[in-house]
Amino acid sequence: MSGRYKTIAYELESKLGQMRLEGKMRLPSEDELCQRYSCSRQTVRSALDLMAGKGLIVKRKGSGSYISEKITKSNKVFLIVEDEDEYTNPDFISSLKPEIKKHGYDLICISTEGSYDKERDAFSRVISEDPSAVIIEPISDVIPNHNRPLIEAIDNKDIPVIYLYSAYPYPKEAVCIKEDDKGGIRALVSYLKDKGHTDIACAFRIDDSRGLTRYKNFVDSLHENGLHFKQQRAFFFTSKERKAMLTGDEEFLLKIAHEIRQDASAIVCHNDELAFRLQEILKRERRSDIEVVSFDNSYYAASSSRITSLGHKRHDILKAITDAVCKRGYIPSPVKWHIHIRNSY
Repeated sequence: MSGRYKTIAYELESKLGQMRLEGKMRLPSEDELCQRYSCSRQTVRSALDLMAGKGLIVKRKGSGSYISEKITKSNKVFLIVEDEDEYTNPDFISSLKPEIKKHGYDLICISTEGSYDKERDAFSRVISEDPSAVIIEPISDVIPNHNRPLIEAIDNKDIPVIYLYSAYPYPKEAVCIKEDDKGGIRALVSYLKDKGHTDIACAFRIDDSRGLTRYKNFVDSLHENGLHFKQQRAFFFTSKERKAMLTGDEEFLLKIAHEIRQDASAIVCHNDELAFRLQEILKRERRSDIEVVSFDNSYYAASSSRITSLGHKRHDILKAITDAVCKRGYIPSPVKWHIHIRNSY
C-alpha cells in the first residue's frame, strides 16, 4: 500500500471545497473510489480514515462518508507577492483568479512590498485563517529569512506551501513552480549569435536565485556557442537597486550603457522592466545599435521599444499553479519559455 493512500486522501481533500459549493456532501462509495484510483479497498479505507482523523469527513456505517460540517479549512488560497499591482502581476493575478475559482477556491492576494515585516504579517494571517493553500513569491531566497518559524507553523497546520519562481529552503517538500531558465537563456544566446553578435553582455538580479541561475546558464551558453565570456560584461543588481530604478534613479543603467558601448553589441537583461529602461538610455545616447533582449514578454517588450523577449504560454503557468493547489504530491515540470522576436528599434 505504501503511501498511495495518502495521495488519494490529498486528492479527495482538494475536491471537498468544490463539492460543498455544488451541494454534494457524500463522497463516492468505496467501490467507486477503488475503480477510480485502481487500488484495493484497504487502500481506499486507509485514505478515508486519514481524512476522518483530520476531521474532514465523517464515516457513517452502512451509509458512506460525508464531508464534515466542522471542516476547518476554508476555500481561500492566499497569494503572497511583493506587489500585486506592479509589473506583470496585475495581468497574472486577473488570469489566475478565475482558474482557481473553477476548482472552488477564492484567491486572496497580499503584497509584502519587499518587507520581511509585512511578509511576517502575511504569514500570520495565513496561520489564523487556515486557507486551503498558500502561494509564496519569496522576497529573496539567497539570504537568511527570519520568518522561517512562521513558514514551519504553516506547514505544521498541513497547509500546502507552493512557491512561485524561487523557493525558501523550507519546507523541503514544498512545490515550486519554476521556469525553464536554462532553455530560455540558450534560446536568447543562440538568437543573438545567429544575428552576428559575438560580444554579449548580461545584467541579472543577484539576490534572487533566478538571477543566479540565469547568469550561470548564460556563461554556459556562451561556451556552448563558442563565444568568449568577459567578466566586465556581467552586471548585477539587487531588489534595492531595482526599486531605485523604478523611482527614476539611472545610476545603474548609465553604468551599463557606459561600459558596454565599447565592448559589446548586445545584452541579455533579467527582465523587460530593466531592458526597457536600459534601451531608453541607449536611444538617448544614440546607441540603438546595441541589441537588448530579455525575459517576460510583457507590455514593456511589446511597446514602441519592441524588445525581443522570452515569454511562456499563460495556460502553462496557470495550470501548473492550479494543479499544485489541487493535487497533493504534484511535481511540476519547468514551464517552457518561448522566444518572441521583434524588430529592434
